[in-house]
Amino acid sequence: MFVATGIIPATAQNIEKPSQPTSRSNWLYVGGSGPGNYSKIQDAINASSSGDTIYVYNGTYHEAVQVDVELLSIIGEGRDVACIDANYSSAAVVISQSCVSIRRFTIIGKNTCVYVLGGLTHITVSENNLSSFYHSVEFVYEGDNNWNVLENNIFNPTSCGIYLASWYDSGFNTIRNNTFIDNYNGLVISGANNRILNNTFLDCRDSGLKLYEGPSKVEGNIFIGNDIGLEVIKTDYKDSKNNIIRNHFEDNTIGLKLNKAYGTLVTQNNFINNQKHATFYEESRSHGNSWDNNYWSDSFNLFGCTFIFGKVQTGIKKLIQFNPYGTTYYWIPWINLDRDPAQEPYYIP
Repeated sequence: MFVATGIIPATAQNIEKPSQPTSRSNWLYVGGSGPGNYSKIQDAINASSSGDTIYVYNGTYHEAVQVDVELLSIIGEGRDVACIDANYSSAAVVISQSCVSIRRFTIIGKNTCVYVLGGLTHITVSENNLSSFYHSVEFVYEGDNNWNVLENNIFNPTSCGIYLASWYDSGFNTIRNNTFIDNYNGLVISGANNRILNNTFLDCRDSGLKLYEGPSKVEGNIFIGNDIGLEVIKTDYKDSKNNIIRNHFEDNTIGLKLNKAYGTLVTQNNFINNQKHATFYEESRSHGNSWDNNYWSDSFNLFGCTFIFGKVQTGIKKLIQFNPYGTTYYWIPWINLDRDPAQEPYYIP
Protein backbone atom coordinates (compact mmCIF):
# COMPACT_ATOMS: atom_id res chain seq x y z
CA MET A 1 0.00 0.00 0.00
CA PHE A 2 1.22 3.50 -0.85
CA VAL A 3 0.44 6.90 0.59
CA ALA A 4 1.01 9.83 -1.81
CA THR A 5 1.97 13.19 -0.35
CA GLY A 6 1.52 16.38 -2.44
CA ILE A 7 3.94 19.26 -2.00
CA ILE A 8 2.90 22.77 -3.03
CA PRO A 9 5.63 24.20 -5.29
CA ALA A 10 7.68 27.28 -4.41
CA THR A 11 5.65 29.30 -6.93
CA ALA A 12 2.48 28.90 -4.87
CA GLN A 13 1.05 31.51 -2.55
CA ASN A 14 1.26 30.41 1.07
CA ILE A 15 -2.48 30.18 1.75
CA GLU A 16 -4.97 27.38 2.04
CA LYS A 17 -5.59 25.69 -1.31
CA PRO A 18 -8.98 26.66 -2.84
CA SER A 19 -11.60 23.98 -2.24
CA GLN A 20 -11.67 22.65 -5.80
CA PRO A 21 -11.81 18.85 -6.10
CA THR A 22 -8.91 17.73 -8.25
CA SER A 23 -6.47 14.90 -8.79
CA ARG A 24 -3.78 17.13 -10.32
CA SER A 25 -0.21 16.71 -9.13
CA ASN A 26 0.91 20.37 -8.77
CA TRP A 27 -0.80 23.73 -8.29
CA LEU A 28 0.47 26.94 -9.85
CA TYR A 29 -0.92 30.38 -8.98
CA VAL A 30 -1.47 33.52 -11.03
CA GLY A 31 -2.09 36.91 -9.44
CA GLY A 32 -2.51 37.45 -5.73
CA SER A 33 0.37 38.54 -3.51
CA GLY A 34 2.12 35.30 -2.66
CA PRO A 35 5.85 34.83 -3.29
CA GLY A 36 6.58 33.32 -6.68
CA ASN A 37 3.04 33.76 -8.07
CA TYR A 38 2.94 34.33 -11.82
CA SER A 39 1.66 37.61 -13.21
CA LYS A 40 0.44 36.08 -16.50
CA ILE A 41 -1.63 33.00 -17.18
CA GLN A 42 0.54 32.10 -20.17
CA ASP A 43 3.67 32.06 -18.01
CA ALA A 44 2.01 29.57 -15.65
CA ILE A 45 0.95 27.38 -18.58
CA ASN A 46 4.51 27.42 -19.95
CA ALA A 47 5.81 26.27 -16.55
CA SER A 48 3.16 23.56 -16.07
CA SER A 49 3.18 19.86 -16.82
CA SER A 50 0.50 17.32 -17.64
CA GLY A 51 -1.85 16.89 -14.69
CA ASP A 52 -1.27 20.30 -13.12
CA THR A 53 -3.85 22.85 -11.96
CA ILE A 54 -3.50 26.60 -12.47
CA TYR A 55 -5.49 28.80 -10.09
CA VAL A 56 -6.03 32.42 -11.20
CA TYR A 57 -6.85 35.11 -8.65
CA ASN A 58 -9.18 38.03 -9.30
CA GLY A 59 -8.14 40.64 -11.85
CA THR A 60 -8.23 41.32 -15.56
CA TYR A 61 -5.54 39.54 -17.56
CA HIS A 62 -4.93 41.23 -20.90
CA GLU A 63 -3.51 38.31 -22.88
CA ALA A 64 -4.34 35.68 -25.47
CA VAL A 65 -3.70 32.26 -23.96
CA GLN A 66 -2.33 29.18 -25.76
CA VAL A 67 -3.08 25.94 -23.89
CA ASP A 68 -0.68 23.32 -25.26
CA VAL A 69 -0.38 21.08 -22.19
CA GLU A 70 -2.67 18.07 -21.90
CA LEU A 71 -4.58 17.17 -18.74
CA LEU A 72 -4.43 20.76 -17.49
CA SER A 73 -7.06 22.53 -15.39
CA ILE A 74 -7.27 26.34 -15.36
CA ILE A 75 -9.56 27.72 -12.65
CA GLY A 76 -10.50 31.34 -12.03
CA GLU A 77 -11.37 32.72 -8.61
CA GLY A 78 -14.85 33.45 -9.98
CA ARG A 79 -16.37 34.48 -13.26
CA ASP A 80 -17.41 37.84 -11.84
CA VAL A 81 -13.88 38.71 -10.65
CA ALA A 82 -11.39 36.86 -12.92
CA CYS A 83 -11.31 38.05 -16.55
CA ILE A 84 -9.30 37.05 -19.61
CA ASP A 85 -9.46 39.94 -22.08
CA ALA A 86 -7.57 39.12 -25.28
CA ASN A 87 -6.95 42.76 -26.25
CA TYR A 88 -8.75 42.34 -29.58
CA SER A 89 -6.81 39.19 -30.46
CA SER A 90 -8.84 36.82 -32.64
CA ALA A 91 -9.15 34.16 -29.91
CA ALA A 92 -8.80 34.63 -26.17
CA VAL A 93 -8.03 30.97 -25.38
CA VAL A 94 -6.73 28.43 -27.92
CA ILE A 95 -6.72 24.78 -26.80
CA SER A 96 -4.50 22.36 -28.72
CA GLN A 97 -4.38 19.37 -26.34
CA SER A 98 -7.03 16.98 -25.00
CA CYS A 99 -8.26 16.75 -21.42
CA VAL A 100 -8.18 20.49 -20.71
CA SER A 101 -10.60 22.27 -18.36
CA ILE A 102 -11.19 26.02 -18.17
CA ARG A 103 -13.73 27.39 -15.74
CA ARG A 104 -14.92 30.32 -13.64
CA PHE A 105 -13.79 33.21 -15.88
CA THR A 106 -15.20 36.07 -17.84
CA ILE A 107 -13.62 35.59 -21.27
CA ILE A 108 -13.62 38.30 -23.94
CA GLY A 109 -12.34 37.62 -27.46
CA LYS A 110 -12.65 39.50 -30.72
CA ASN A 111 -13.85 36.55 -32.83
CA THR A 112 -13.73 33.63 -30.39
CA CYS A 113 -13.49 33.22 -26.64
CA VAL A 114 -12.42 29.56 -26.59
CA TYR A 115 -11.08 27.98 -29.79
CA VAL A 116 -10.58 24.20 -29.73
CA LEU A 117 -8.53 22.48 -32.42
CA GLY A 118 -10.04 19.50 -34.23
CA GLY A 119 -9.65 15.93 -33.07
CA LEU A 120 -9.48 16.72 -29.33
CA THR A 121 -11.52 15.02 -26.61
CA HIS A 122 -12.53 15.65 -22.99
CA ILE A 123 -12.49 19.44 -23.16
CA THR A 124 -14.45 21.06 -20.33
CA VAL A 125 -15.68 24.67 -20.45
CA SER A 126 -17.77 25.52 -17.41
CA GLU A 127 -19.03 28.37 -15.20
CA ASN A 128 -17.83 31.13 -17.54
CA ASN A 129 -19.26 34.37 -18.93
CA LEU A 130 -18.36 34.48 -22.62
CA SER A 131 -18.58 37.39 -25.02
CA SER A 132 -17.23 37.64 -28.58
CA PHE A 133 -18.16 38.90 -32.01
CA TYR A 134 -18.32 35.54 -33.83
CA HIS A 135 -18.32 32.15 -32.00
CA SER A 136 -17.89 32.26 -28.24
CA VAL A 137 -16.81 28.59 -28.13
CA GLU A 138 -15.73 27.06 -31.43
CA PHE A 139 -14.52 23.56 -32.16
CA VAL A 140 -12.54 23.39 -35.40
CA TYR A 141 -14.66 22.06 -38.25
CA GLU A 142 -12.18 19.36 -39.30
CA GLY A 143 -11.75 16.41 -36.97
CA ASP A 144 -13.75 14.41 -34.43
CA ASN A 145 -14.93 16.33 -31.37
CA ASN A 146 -15.92 13.73 -28.78
CA TRP A 147 -16.64 13.49 -25.05
CA ASN A 148 -16.57 17.24 -24.37
CA VAL A 149 -18.57 18.99 -21.65
CA LEU A 150 -19.86 22.58 -21.79
CA GLU A 151 -21.92 23.47 -18.74
CA ASN A 152 -23.13 26.34 -16.55
CA ASN A 153 -21.87 29.04 -18.93
CA ILE A 154 -23.56 32.31 -19.90
CA PHE A 155 -23.28 33.24 -23.58
CA ASN A 156 -23.86 36.94 -24.10
CA PRO A 157 -24.86 38.50 -27.47
CA THR A 158 -22.74 37.00 -30.25
CA SER A 159 -23.09 35.39 -33.68
CA CYS A 160 -23.07 31.88 -32.14
CA GLY A 161 -22.67 30.80 -28.54
CA ILE A 162 -21.31 27.28 -29.18
CA TYR A 163 -20.28 26.00 -32.61
CA LEU A 164 -19.61 22.25 -32.43
CA ALA A 165 -20.35 21.08 -35.96
CA SER A 166 -18.25 18.77 -38.11
CA TRP A 167 -18.55 16.46 -41.10
CA TYR A 168 -16.63 13.89 -39.07
CA ASP A 169 -17.97 11.37 -36.54
CA SER A 170 -18.25 13.73 -33.59
CA GLY A 171 -20.44 12.74 -30.69
CA PHE A 172 -20.97 11.94 -27.05
CA ASN A 173 -20.77 15.62 -26.12
CA THR A 174 -22.75 17.05 -23.19
CA ILE A 175 -24.15 20.59 -23.31
CA ARG A 176 -26.06 21.37 -20.11
CA ASN A 177 -27.27 24.16 -17.85
CA ASN A 178 -26.05 26.97 -20.13
CA THR A 179 -27.84 30.24 -20.84
CA PHE A 180 -27.81 31.74 -24.35
CA ILE A 181 -28.95 35.38 -24.47
CA ASP A 182 -29.65 37.33 -27.67
CA ASN A 183 -27.29 35.27 -29.85
CA TYR A 184 -27.86 34.93 -33.59
CA ASN A 185 -27.65 31.15 -33.09
CA GLY A 186 -27.31 29.86 -29.55
CA LEU A 187 -25.92 26.36 -30.20
CA VAL A 188 -25.00 24.70 -33.50
CA ILE A 189 -24.05 21.04 -33.08
CA SER A 190 -23.76 17.92 -35.24
CA GLY A 191 -22.97 14.27 -34.71
CA ALA A 192 -24.52 11.43 -32.74
CA ASN A 193 -25.21 10.62 -29.11
CA ASN A 194 -24.95 14.21 -27.97
CA ARG A 195 -26.87 15.23 -24.83
CA ILE A 196 -28.36 18.74 -24.74
CA LEU A 197 -29.91 19.16 -21.32
CA ASN A 198 -31.51 21.92 -19.24
CA ASN A 199 -30.24 24.89 -21.26
CA THR A 200 -32.08 28.20 -21.68
CA PHE A 201 -32.26 29.89 -25.10
CA LEU A 202 -33.56 33.47 -24.99
CA ASP A 203 -34.23 35.89 -27.88
CA CYS A 204 -31.93 34.23 -30.45
CA ARG A 205 -32.39 35.98 -33.78
CA ASP A 206 -32.16 32.83 -35.92
CA SER A 207 -32.29 29.57 -33.94
CA GLY A 208 -31.80 28.84 -30.29
CA LEU A 209 -30.52 25.38 -31.21
CA LYS A 210 -29.58 23.95 -34.62
CA LEU A 211 -29.15 20.18 -34.33
CA TYR A 212 -27.67 18.27 -37.26
CA GLU A 213 -27.71 14.49 -37.71
CA GLY A 214 -28.39 12.23 -34.72
CA PRO A 215 -29.45 10.34 -32.77
CA SER A 216 -29.15 12.77 -29.86
CA LYS A 217 -31.21 13.70 -26.81
CA VAL A 218 -32.69 17.19 -26.28
CA GLU A 219 -34.33 17.30 -22.87
CA GLY A 220 -35.40 19.85 -20.29
CA ASN A 221 -34.47 22.95 -22.31
CA ILE A 222 -36.28 26.31 -22.32
CA PHE A 223 -36.82 28.13 -25.65
CA ILE A 224 -38.36 31.60 -25.26
CA GLY A 225 -38.57 34.50 -27.71
CA ASN A 226 -36.42 33.01 -30.50
CA ASP A 227 -37.10 33.16 -34.23
CA ILE A 228 -36.86 29.35 -34.27
CA GLY A 229 -36.55 27.64 -30.91
CA LEU A 230 -35.17 24.29 -32.10
CA GLU A 231 -34.38 23.29 -35.69
CA VAL A 232 -33.43 19.66 -36.38
CA ILE A 233 -31.75 19.14 -39.75
CA LYS A 234 -30.83 15.90 -41.45
CA THR A 235 -28.31 16.03 -44.29
CA ASP A 236 -28.62 12.49 -45.64
CA TYR A 237 -31.52 10.14 -46.32
CA LYS A 238 -31.77 8.00 -43.20
CA ASP A 239 -33.46 8.15 -39.81
CA SER A 240 -31.94 10.55 -37.30
CA LYS A 241 -33.98 9.22 -34.36
CA ASN A 242 -33.45 12.24 -32.13
CA ASN A 243 -35.39 12.35 -28.86
CA ILE A 244 -36.98 15.71 -28.01
CA ILE A 245 -38.38 15.28 -24.52
CA ARG A 246 -39.90 17.63 -21.92
CA ASN A 247 -38.76 20.95 -23.40
CA HIS A 248 -40.60 24.26 -23.09
CA PHE A 249 -41.30 26.34 -26.22
CA GLU A 250 -42.90 29.74 -25.61
CA ASP A 251 -43.30 33.00 -27.58
CA ASN A 252 -41.09 31.84 -30.48
CA THR A 253 -41.90 32.61 -34.10
CA ILE A 254 -41.57 28.85 -34.71
CA GLY A 255 -41.16 26.61 -31.70
CA LEU A 256 -39.86 23.43 -33.38
CA LYS A 257 -38.87 22.85 -37.00
CA LEU A 258 -38.03 19.35 -38.27
CA ASN A 259 -36.17 19.56 -41.57
CA LYS A 260 -35.90 16.03 -43.04
CA ALA A 261 -35.32 14.80 -39.48
CA TYR A 262 -36.78 11.33 -39.96
CA GLY A 263 -37.61 9.14 -36.99
CA THR A 264 -37.58 11.97 -34.42
CA LEU A 265 -39.61 11.42 -31.25
CA VAL A 266 -41.31 14.56 -29.89
CA THR A 267 -42.95 13.85 -26.54
CA GLN A 268 -44.10 15.63 -23.37
CA ASN A 269 -43.08 19.10 -24.51
CA ASN A 270 -44.88 22.39 -23.86
CA PHE A 271 -45.84 24.52 -26.87
CA ILE A 272 -47.25 27.81 -25.56
CA ASN A 273 -48.10 31.03 -27.43
CA ASN A 274 -45.72 30.46 -30.34
CA GLN A 275 -46.72 32.04 -33.66
CA LYS A 276 -46.32 28.52 -35.06
CA HIS A 277 -45.84 25.76 -32.54
CA ALA A 278 -44.16 23.25 -34.84
CA THR A 279 -43.69 22.38 -38.49
CA PHE A 280 -41.89 19.74 -40.56
CA TYR A 281 -40.48 19.03 -44.03
CA GLU A 282 -40.31 15.37 -45.04
CA GLU A 283 -38.85 14.01 -48.25
CA SER A 284 -41.03 10.91 -48.08
CA ARG A 285 -44.32 10.04 -46.45
CA SER A 286 -42.75 6.76 -45.27
CA HIS A 287 -40.09 8.62 -43.23
CA GLY A 288 -42.17 10.36 -40.59
CA ASN A 289 -41.76 11.51 -37.01
CA SER A 290 -43.60 10.61 -33.81
CA TRP A 291 -45.56 13.21 -31.82
CA ASP A 292 -46.95 12.05 -28.51
CA ASN A 293 -48.40 13.55 -25.33
CA ASN A 294 -47.27 17.15 -25.90
CA TYR A 295 -49.12 20.17 -24.52
CA TRP A 296 -50.35 22.59 -27.20
CA SER A 297 -51.95 25.96 -26.46
CA ASP A 298 -54.34 27.40 -29.07
CA SER A 299 -53.86 24.53 -31.52
CA PHE A 300 -56.11 22.87 -34.07
CA ASN A 301 -57.71 19.77 -32.57
CA LEU A 302 -60.08 17.22 -34.06
CA PHE A 303 -61.31 13.90 -32.64
CA GLY A 304 -58.95 14.31 -29.68
CA CYS A 305 -55.86 14.77 -31.87
CA THR A 306 -53.68 17.84 -32.36
CA PHE A 307 -52.77 18.61 -35.97
CA ILE A 308 -49.20 19.61 -36.90
CA PHE A 309 -48.98 21.19 -40.34
CA GLY A 310 -45.98 20.80 -42.62
CA LYS A 311 -44.96 19.68 -46.08
CA VAL A 312 -43.93 16.49 -47.82
CA GLN A 313 -41.91 16.19 -51.01
CA THR A 314 -43.52 14.63 -54.07
CA GLY A 315 -41.71 12.61 -56.70
CA ILE A 316 -42.56 15.22 -59.34
CA LYS A 317 -39.59 17.19 -60.62
CA LYS A 318 -39.90 20.90 -61.17
CA LEU A 319 -39.92 21.85 -64.82
CA ILE A 320 -37.28 24.52 -64.31
CA GLN A 321 -34.25 23.54 -62.22
CA PHE A 322 -32.27 26.28 -60.52
CA ASN A 323 -30.17 24.06 -58.24
CA PRO A 324 -26.90 23.00 -59.96
CA TYR A 325 -26.12 20.48 -57.18
CA GLY A 326 -29.27 18.38 -57.28
CA THR A 327 -32.81 17.87 -58.49
CA THR A 328 -35.63 19.90 -56.98
CA TYR A 329 -39.17 18.55 -56.57
CA TYR A 330 -42.59 19.92 -55.78
CA TRP A 331 -43.78 19.91 -52.17
CA ILE A 332 -47.35 19.56 -50.97
CA PRO A 333 -48.99 20.36 -47.60
CA TRP A 334 -49.11 17.47 -45.15
CA ILE A 335 -50.26 16.72 -41.62
CA ASN A 336 -48.75 14.90 -38.65
CA LEU A 337 -50.83 14.07 -35.58
CA ASP A 338 -50.30 14.11 -31.85
CA ARG A 339 -52.91 11.48 -31.02
CA ASP A 340 -52.70 11.88 -27.25
CA PRO A 341 -52.00 15.55 -26.43
CA ALA A 342 -51.57 16.55 -22.79
CA GLN A 343 -54.38 18.56 -21.19
CA GLU A 344 -52.12 20.64 -18.92
CA PRO A 345 -48.59 21.99 -19.40
CA TYR A 346 -45.72 20.10 -17.83
CA TYR A 347 -43.62 21.56 -15.05
CA ILE A 348 -40.19 22.10 -16.61
CA PRO A 349 -37.97 24.12 -14.24
